[in-house]
Amino acid sequence: MKKFNFSLASVAILRAHKEAIAREALAAAVRSCSGVEAHLSEVRLRLSEMESRRSAGRSGRFRAADDVSFFLAYRRECESEAEVQKQLSAALSEVDTRRSACVEANRAVRRSKRLKSTCFETYRAHALRTEQAEFDEIAGRRRAIST
Repeated sequence: MKKFNFSLASVAILRAHKEAIAREALAAAVRSCSGVEAHLSEVRLRLSEMESRRSAGRSGRFRAADDVSFFLAYRRECESEAEVQKQLSAALSEVDTRRSACVEANRAVRRSKRLKSTCFETYRAHALRTEQAEFDEIAGRRRAIST
């Protein structure tokens, strides 16, 4: 009996390679998104600290120049938060894109595995039929010889 040979093995290997690349890209996008989220939490922490300082600073003497400079710094932090928020939404959309590419690559790999198993089952059934036909022929010869 000849050995099973899956003629699309190279396609399956390429699909598995593409899936590995898609997984790595997804992992990189998730790491990037986590970094942006950490940066956003740092900016929000600085904003909350500035807000608490501003409310605590109002209990003493009011200095207009200090208040204006503090307000400008606070506004820069708010703009920074908005910018980081935009970066986060872009990173999240990148994660979604990479995830869908990874899912599609995984589906392709599963299709090739299913095809391989179907081909193997067909090969096995054919080999069993061939083997059974050989046994039938051997049995027929023995019976012909014995009669």
